[in-house]
Parts: sequence; C-alpha cells; structure tokens
Amino acid sequence: MTRQTNRRRCLLLLAAPLLASSVALTPAFAAQGRAAGPGAAPSAPSCELVPGGGGKPGADVQYTLHLGGFPANQPVRIDGPRTSFRATVNGKGELDRQGLPHGAYSVVGHTSGGAQQGKRVTCAKPAPQKPGGGKGSVKVTKAEVVVLTPPGSVIDCSKGTTAEFDGKITATGPGKVRYYWTFASSSDPVSPGSADFAAGTGSRAVLHVVKVPGQANASTVSTFVTLHLPDQKMSARSAQVTFTCEKK
Repeated sequence: MTRQTNRRRCLLLLAAPLLASSVALTPAFAAQGRAAGPGAAPSAPSCELVPGGGGKPGADVQYTLHLGGFPANQPVRIDGPRTSFRATVNGKGELDRQGLPHGAYSVVGHTSGGAQQGKRVTCAKPAPQKPGGGKGSVKVTKAEVVVLTPPGSVIDCSKGTTAEFDGKITATGPGKVRYYWTFASSSDPVSPGSADFAAGTGSRAVLHVVKVPGQANASTVSTFVTLHLPDQKMSARSAQVTFTCEKK
C-alpha cells in the first residue's frame, strides 16, 4: 500500500505542471478566437458633410454625406434638416449620400431587427457655400456675348423674327454666378439664371434667344442684347445684329 500510495503521489506531482500550463494557455487561445475578423464592429464611427455631389445647375449648393467606421452592412438612420431616412452601409462600413442641403445631420446604427445599436454620431459640417443664390468664392474674369444669327439675313420685317446670342462667362470657382439679360435699350431684366463653377478656371455658355418685333415699311431691322452679372457688377453687350427686309 505504501508503495502504491507513493507512486500515485509522484504521478500527481508530475501532472500538476502540465495542468497549470493548460490552464494558463486557455485565455490566449480564447483571445485568438475573439480576434476581429471581416465585418467586426469598428470602435469609432464617423460622419462628415462635404460640398459637392449632386444638385441641378443654377440651384443651391448641394452636399455629400459620408459615413465611415460603422460595422459592415449595418442599417443606419440619418436625421437632418427637414429629412430623416434609413440606409445601409457597405461591406467596409461606409456610405455616401449625395444631393443633400447644408445643415446639421446625425446618424445612429441599428440592428437588422430595427433596434438602436450604439451611440448617435453628430456629423461634421463645412461652412455653407452661400446657399440661396450667393456667389460663393467664385471670381469672374471675363464676360462676352457672341451673335449667333448669320449677318445679312433677309426676313419679312412686317412679321418679325428671332435673334440668337451666346453669352460666355469665364470664372475661377467654386461658386455660382447669377446673370440676366436686357433687350435693346430696355433696362428690364429678362431670362435670369445662374451658372455653376467648380474649383479651377472654366467657362460656361448661356444661350439667349430674343423675339424681334415686326416693323412695317422698314428696310432693315437691328437690335442687340446685354448680359449682366449683378453680383460682380459686370456686363457685356453684344454686337448689333441687322436683318435686311425683303422687298415686296
């Protein structure tokens, strides 16, 4: 009995270090099993509003909402100025939504079942680029008007006709340039509009067609137009366009 007892004690003493090593290694293996894989939730979701990305020419400046750092393919709810909508981020946890107005936005993640998941994130926003028709930081360098109607055109002056002009605005953006036209010696503004410019230097063409009233017993009919840029206090007058009245 004494020999058997001693043998058992020796075996237990030999097994103890092995058991201790097994216990000590278990958390390490567990940590490896918990290592973040594809689609794991990142720690810092972010949201930012940036200029550009949508909008019609002549309309207010539009913005793009960019989300990043969200769990892959997570549904989110976005709340902003007079709007609230749901979307789903992509496999990288990102989302871009274009054509939004300037203002304060916030976003919060949800589970597939619709329950809120995580804290609401306030979106960083840039200074507005003059929403509502301002000129922004754009600088006009040149304005001109070209007559498109062929010179010497023969018409029935008693019925009147139309004349075409092409306004050209050259500017360094970004921003929006407002314009309007005046016809002949009249000072009444007609056909107002605006041209959008991105960063850098570029030109925009603005076509203008006017109706030339008929004049009985005339040998020629002449007219001109002027393009006005009120924010820049600039204007450009076209050359005189002259029509020859057909003989009867």
